[in-house]
Amino acid sequence: MRALVLSGGGSKGSYEIGVWKALRKLHIKFDIVTGTSIGALNGALITQKSYFKALKLWNTVNLELLFGEQAANKKNDLEIMKMYGKEFLKNGGMDVKEIEKLIKKQINYKKVMKSKINFGLVTYNLTNKKPIEITKKEIPKNLFADYLMASASCYPAFKQKDIEGEKFIDGGFFDNLPINLAIEMGADEIIAVDLSAPGFNKTPKKKLPTIKIKPNNKLTNFLNFHGEGAKKNIKLGYNDTLKKYGKLEGKTYTFKKGTLKKNYKKHFETYEYLLINILNSEKIKKDFLKLLKLSNIPLESVIDKISLKIMESVATDLHLDETIIYSEKNFNKLLKKKLKAEQTKEKKQLEKMMIDIKENKKGIKKKVLMNPWLFLKALYLYTICEV
Repeated sequence: MRALVLSGGGSKGSYEIGVWKALRKLHIKFDIVTGTSIGALNGALITQKSYFKALKLWNTVNLELLFGEQAANKKNDLEIMKMYGKEFLKNGGMDVKEIEKLIKKQINYKKVMKSKINFGLVTYNLTNKKPIEITKKEIPKNLFADYLMASASCYPAFKQKDIEGEKFIDGGFFDNLPINLAIEMGADEIIAVDLSAPGFNKTPKKKLPTIKIKPNNKLTNFLNFHGEGAKKNIKLGYNDTLKKYGKLEGKTYTFKKGTLKKNYKKHFETYEYLLINILNSEKIKKDFLKLLKLSNIPLESVIDKISLKIMESVATDLHLDETIIYSEKNFNKLLKKKLKAEQTKEKKQLEKMMIDIKENKKGIKKKVLMNPWLFLKALYLYTICEV
């Protein structure tokens, strides 16, 4: 049986909806879903197969639900953390009643129970100091939403959850990536979504075939809930999952399948020719490769190994949108467009090096050895713009 295991991670949890979107596209099904914290809330929606309800929920949850109008348009992480800190000192944590109302509207107990997918969650009983790993059939009907919220009670940011006189907190205090719960429920194959958020990940009791999906990009701060961040996280989760299954290419940026090969043939063959001509002495080549920590690889083979890193590093410097799925044509077109946009420190450095490359100035080899990665990136831009 295949299990989908969802970690906790607060606002980062919208990434898991992107993963789900990709799995739906790939027609990958699962028999078990386990989740901790936000992973438990997402897991319940996945179990009842309410994809569009999940999207609606993530578009609705924001800081104003927690803090009121004072949080409108606030996105600075430090300011937001201070707001949580004040609530803890004043009230012992943020009251999440408004979010709980939304959850109760979207989670349908009957659908969860009728679903062929088994569901389990992790929370922690603070009263008796015991972890709770529990499946849907073991949770009393009238307490189902309470247990979901207990799993997601990220103390001290949120208040402890009271259930029948006992206090519960976030399941991440015991196991933030509940693979072991999935194993106990009969899983023999795992798809694990690890948001790399605060919490403890238990070592799996068994070695099972496992596909682990982790963000390749920085997600929103785990306590910073806002619609724009959720949309971005969903796109990144979708892209990373399709890359994991070989349907897309790239790491921090995403490319259509076959794009990297096409781009290499179109641009990097010329790039390699220019590189070898600029580094036209054996000593320079040797020193250059040493600086790149690639001393054991011939210069002619280096570009093949680092071409993606060069492309993504240039894209980062020029602030390309990391959620877009690029073709060879629109990726390079947008890079050239960014070069004509407003000046930034990174852009000025790249343009200066590009001029040195174009004019083949006497001191260029010295500059190459002073900053080899700047040179590699500038040479890429020179190749797509000038050649």
